[in-house]
Amino acid sequence: MFPETRHFSVGVVHGGLLVNHHVLSIGQLVSFIAYISNMVWPMFAIGYLFNILERGSASYDRVKKLLQEKPLITDAHADNTLSAEDLQGDLDYQIKSFAYPDEKDIPVLKNIDFKLRPGQTLGLVGRVGAGKTTIIELLLREFDQYDGQITLNGKDIRTIPLKLLLSQISYVPQNNFLFSTSIGRNIAFSSEDADQEDIALAAQKSDLHEDVLKMPKGYQTLVGENGLSLSGGQRQRMSIARAVLKDTHILILDDALSAVDAKTETEILSALRKERENKTTMIAAHRLTSVMDADLILVLKNGQIVERGNHQQLLAENGWYAEMWRRQENGGEDINE
Repeated sequence: MFPETRHFSVGVVHGGLLVNHHVLSIGQLVSFIAYISNMVWPMFAIGYLFNILERGSASYDRVKKLLQEKPLITDAHADNTLSAEDLQGDLDYQIKSFAYPDEKDIPVLKNIDFKLRPGQTLGLVGRVGAGKTTIIELLLREFDQYDGQITLNGKDIRTIPLKLLLSQISYVPQNNFLFSTSIGRNIAFSSEDADQEDIALAAQKSDLHEDVLKMPKGYQTLVGENGLSLSGGQRQRMSIARAVLKDTHILILDDALSAVDAKTETEILSALRKERENKTTMIAAHRLTSVMDADLILVLKNGQIVERGNHQQLLAENGWYAEMWRRQENGGEDINE
């Protein structure tokens, strides 16, 4: 029991005794209790308010500190004359080496070279830690300090304004962030002008539409904190729908189909191929069926390309890719063995 509650109870009991001894009337006691009640609960509220202010102040200090951090990636050498029309998904990687800033003596990528033209799909496969996501991170300019060059339509990506570059890329990681709002608003997050028809069409292409129609409120269904009310596969498909709706020149799926079944995966990839006939797609995956239709597949090991070619060429080489394909065909899923 709170001290304020005990004091209130003592006051009522004592007042009752005074009434019993004819010191107070019942009306006076009732009035007293009413006045005390009107005073006690505001005092509770004031204490609660001070608590909220203290927590808010601490949160503000943390946010302020974060906002004062200077970004490591800047537009210091950007060519501000460039526009979206200059960036059509023509990619050329020529990376001699790259190491993370805090481990400069340990290169994580070595001799990465490939070209990708609009309309082509690149598959990246290999064990965990092979360098698949790192290759993607460099295109997203999460790091700029590497020996070599990545060009987009002949322009070094480090000279492209960061906002312009990222506006031309749709990136779907394995676990994308979903907001605690409706399915429709989550899909339309990066496309302010999208209407309900656009949202439904994007959901159809990511094989999510039928699932949404089965929900009581359809596209108005709330997904909960970070999509808590959805399955892993539904969350991934919603993220893909968001990327499809954004409709950029470059689409990156970073193990973004790991939680969907094989049939759904096939349907999604088939729809994406039709949708993106003249656009560039990069798929990093552990399940080889995700990349089997790619124009170019790179097998990575310890940050280096150890095999390259299309699906049939890699099977003919009878190397790691072919061995992994046979293993997965027979029901084995662990690409890291």
